[in-house]
Amino acid sequence: MHIKNILISGFRSYRDQSFQVDLSPKNNVIVGKNGSGKSNFFAAVQFVLSEKYSTLTTAERKELFHVGSGRPALSIFVEIIFDNSDGRLVIPGRAEEKEVRIRRTLGLKQDEFRVNDRRFTATEVRQLLESAGFSSSNPYYIVEQGKIVNMANMSDEERCQLIKDVAGTRVYESRRKESEEILQETSVKYNKIEESIGELQNRLTELETESAELKSLQGIEKERKCIEYSIFSLELNNAKECLQKLDEKRGEYVSSLNEERSVENNTKNSIEEAETDVRNCSKRIAHLEGELQLLEREATKLNSKKAIAQLDAADAKNAISRNEKESMSLQKEAENLGKNIEKMNRDLEVRRNSLHQHQTTTELKSNEVSSLEAKLEILLAKRGRRKLFKNKAERDAWLAGEIERNRKTIDTHKKEIDRINKSIKEVGDRIEEEDKQRKEKQAVTRKVESKLANHEVLREKLVAMRNTLNMERRSLWQKVNEQEITVQRLQDEWSRSRHQLERAVRHDIRQGLQSLKEVLHELADERLTSAVHGQLIELIDVRQGYETAVEVTAGNALFNVVIDSFEVSAIILGQINLRRKPGRISFFPLDTCKSEPIRLNGKEGSSLLMDNIACDSKFKGVVAELFGKTAIVPSIEEGAKFVKQYNCDAVTMEGDQISRKGGITGGYLESRNLRLLSFNKEKKLAVRLSNEKSLLEKLCHEVAVVEQKITDAMNDVESLRGEAARTENDADADLRDARLHGERKLKLEKYREQLLDTRKSLEKGMADATSSLELLQQETKEEFLSHWGKREESQLEAFITEVEQSREDLSSLQLQGVQLATEVQLLEDTLQNNTRRMNIVTDRVRELGWVNASNQGVTREQGNVDGELSFVSKRLEAVRRSITEATNKKIASEEKLEALKNTRLASARSIQERRDNDEKIQIQRTLLIQRRDDAMDKIRKLGIVPKDASKYSGQSLGMLMHRLKEINEKMKKYSHVNRKAMDQYSSLMETKNELVGQKENLQNELESIHALMGHLDKKKDEAVERTFKQMQYNFEEVFKEIVSTEDCHGELQLVRSSAKKNAGEDPYIAARIRVSFGLGTPTTDLAQLSGGQKSLVALALIFAIQRCDPAPFYLFDEIDAALDAEYRASVAKLILKDSEECQFITATFKTEMLEAADRVLGVFFHNKISRIQAISLEEGVKLLKQAAFEERKRAREVEA
Repeated sequence: MHIKNILISGFRSYRDQSFQVDLSPKNNVIVGKNGSGKSNFFAAVQFVLSEKYSTLTTAERKELFHVGSGRPALSIFVEIIFDNSDGRLVIPGRAEEKEVRIRRTLGLKQDEFRVNDRRFTATEVRQLLESAGFSSSNPYYIVEQGKIVNMANMSDEERCQLIKDVAGTRVYESRRKESEEILQETSVKYNKIEESIGELQNRLTELETESAELKSLQGIEKERKCIEYSIFSLELNNAKECLQKLDEKRGEYVSSLNEERSVENNTKNSIEEAETDVRNCSKRIAHLEGELQLLEREATKLNSKKAIAQLDAADAKNAISRNEKESMSLQKEAENLGKNIEKMNRDLEVRRNSLHQHQTTTELKSNEVSSLEAKLEILLAKRGRRKLFKNKAERDAWLAGEIERNRKTIDTHKKEIDRINKSIKEVGDRIEEEDKQRKEKQAVTRKVESKLANHEVLREKLVAMRNTLNMERRSLWQKVNEQEITVQRLQDEWSRSRHQLERAVRHDIRQGLQSLKEVLHELADERLTSAVHGQLIELIDVRQGYETAVEVTAGNALFNVVIDSFEVSAIILGQINLRRKPGRISFFPLDTCKSEPIRLNGKEGSSLLMDNIACDSKFKGVVAELFGKTAIVPSIEEGAKFVKQYNCDAVTMEGDQISRKGGITGGYLESRNLRLLSFNKEKKLAVRLSNEKSLLEKLCHEVAVVEQKITDAMNDVESLRGEAARTENDADADLRDARLHGERKLKLEKYREQLLDTRKSLEKGMADATSSLELLQQETKEEFLSHWGKREESQLEAFITEVEQSREDLSSLQLQGVQLATEVQLLEDTLQNNTRRMNIVTDRVRELGWVNASNQGVTREQGNVDGELSFVSKRLEAVRRSITEATNKKIASEEKLEALKNTRLASARSIQERRDNDEKIQIQRTLLIQRRDDAMDKIRKLGIVPKDASKYSGQSLGMLMHRLKEINEKMKKYSHVNRKAMDQYSSLMETKNELVGQKENLQNELESIHALMGHLDKKKDEAVERTFKQMQYNFEEVFKEIVSTEDCHGELQLVRSSAKKNAGEDPYIAARIRVSFGLGTPTTDLAQLSGGQKSLVALALIFAIQRCDPAPFYLFDEIDAALDAEYRASVAKLILKDSEECQFITATFKTEMLEAADRVLGVFFHNKISRIQAISLEEGVKLLKQAAFEERKRAREVEA
């Protein structure tokens, strides 16, 4: 356990302080300049933990408030956060808190503590701290400025008292003082009792002389008592005889009255049953009429739906007829188109073959003509070049240019041919892709019809399922209506039973039970709720026939609440009173109900009442407490015998009670008014109602499921219709796409033919260029001739004639080719038109088939509507029959009810007459009972009757009265006698004996108190001796650790008193310290040391106290101020060692403490506000140097 953080708000120089980093669990050193707020920080900790600030005046409160710029605070607080991982601080009810926050808030009129946001008193906080090791007798875990000096200058007597405080002698002394006060009070009582005993003895002597006359008077009174007893006995016997005769007469009246009441009770039950039948019939009629209206509205809707379905079916049939005619016409057209397309394909194939052969011939002839023309052109050019060029060199140069131009032409044609070949390949691929897509679309369209057929089959199944579900839903609706009638009937019966039970239970008890439920609900405490088991009437099960006996025995205790313990009842009642809840409530705590039932000898016809009550084993004690001392008997006479024999209560099956105290109660109890029967009836009805409601909910759930299935089926039907429409639309789109792909294919094929023609033209041009190149190359090898010869001219003319003839032949072939191509084109156009028409006709025939299939579904819908209408019509007839039956039953029940009411009225008159007679008898009986009770009371007042009273038993009442008169005359002579002399003597003797006993008890108490005081003195001396030895050892060890020289040592000695010790006086009067700092220095007293050495010894004593009574943490404020550097280092080392076990928070002006610090905290003061924050070791040293420099500067200024 250690301090994690400290929050300060508005305390002295701190306006808003908290540590950004948690404090170290070991050694924390605080440094700062003078006046920065170090002491205020320690005061803040004391404000929460110490008793120094426990009582504050108004002025002292104001001094604690922070004074700075801005608006002054209305309240201040200091909160200390502890790490409680070791569980040292135990908060009541929250023992496992890992972090504990103790906050003290102070205002001008407010002073409160809070522990983890729970309000605590100052005493509770002190107790919490003491439980964690903060001893009130050892306040040295916080050492303020100046406390070292005070301890150094402390006298030996004061130091001895310090050791006693650490040992806890204040507790012993306070208890001894209390014992002395008790001893003084007991001595005073003892003396008073002795005086009282002497006075009583004098009075007893006087009373002995008065007793002689009293004995003579008592003889006469004895005779008078005998006469009076005889007179009163005669009166008692006469009253008993008359009362017995009257009871016999009344028994006859009561027997007949009970029979009449039984008849009346049966009549009441029959009336209630008849009224229930009438109400049930009325409700059933109302439900059936409501269902009839719904069915009539549904039948009307179905008739309208049927008419619409008939019209739709007629339209569908007409559409099917029209579509079939159109389909037949289109099929014939498609057949003719198919034949024409087949014939055209054959003709087109023949024409295309002829055209291809002719084109081949024409192409060969064209190539031949081109070759001849090229050669002719070369010869003509050659002839012209002979005239153009002067020599071979010029000619060859020109030829070289032409050769290069032809080569470029050849290369250009090659590239163009390659490009065209690539285009031809791409076009071919596109043709294949278009053809593939066309075939795929056509394949998809061929599957549409089967898909639509499947949709239609599935739609028919869904429609059939919907119709079946509709029938099932209507059947469930009928069951739901009938179940609602049953639930409503049971609800009414339960409400009447509940109302009857509430009337039988007192209003304040009902309010109390309701208040209990509300409190348990508001608290929502599971453990408290589980400790409340319910009313006794809810926890027991009474055997049939014993309800009357149980109820008259228990009374209102049946509604007592069974709980686990008395503490639970106290908590509940406290919460009810706290919330000011109304009502009255009683409890049966299981921990206090431990009665044992009486034991019977097993006599036939009798048993314990609790044997006829079943309950859980843990409630047996409550049942035994209430019913364990009550026997069930066949009659009042048997009950009287049981009461005398077993000293118990008895009760008959009819409810007559015989008390062990002598009382007999009973009378007629109407079974219908018994609370136990009413509760059982209400309980059974509640169970039945719950079951029927569950069945109704189940039926409603089934209806909801069926309706959801119907909705799903309809949604599926609509989905199928939409899917069929989408399928048809997709099929139309696929057909259009197929046609479009076919058209694209034809266009691409034509484009490919154009590319092929272009390639042929380029190949022809490339061949011409190649031929020209060869001729030009050959010409370069020939000799240059300046003139053209006749032989060459004749050859040229012959060649020209051949070229012209070839041209004529080519023209004839080209004309024939154009004619053939025209014929092929006409056939292709016609075929394309017929194919397009064929596709349109086929698509239309398919669409007509789809439309007819849809219209077939419309015609089937009419049959579904007819089926629904038939079902509703049958149900209408059944409901009308049920209404008629319920109406007849209601009329019969009303007639029966009227007859029963007349019977009940006659029975009530007869019962009233018998009641009047019974009241008269009851009045006479009351008077006789009064006479009997008076006689018994007089006999009872006589007290103990003398043994010779029987001598007057045979005398008449007159003779006894005459003798009584004579005795009274004799007694007049003794009127002066003190009749209370003997009683007073006996009373005073009893008082004297009591006082003697009290005197002996007080003598024992005085001896016990003296023994206790001696024991306390011994314990105190032992505690002082034990503490001194621990402190002596710790002081020697700590002193050696601090001084750190070989032969140093410190001694702590107790000085005993030389005077004789009295009881309660301390044997020690002083504590002397002697030390030696080693290195040959002598052992000296504390008074002979320097100021620094005294401070060192005082520190050693403080550390010795702390080791004797350790605390979780320590706060030291400048304890090293008077020490030199060596001793400061030793103290720092000692703190560093002890910080492994506990936490230290130390304020210092010296650097030695910083070197042993785990965390350094700097205090800064600015604008009248102190602030503490974590700093590094170097920053701490620098801050101390600045403080020392400013202190020296301030000292020089003061000196100047």
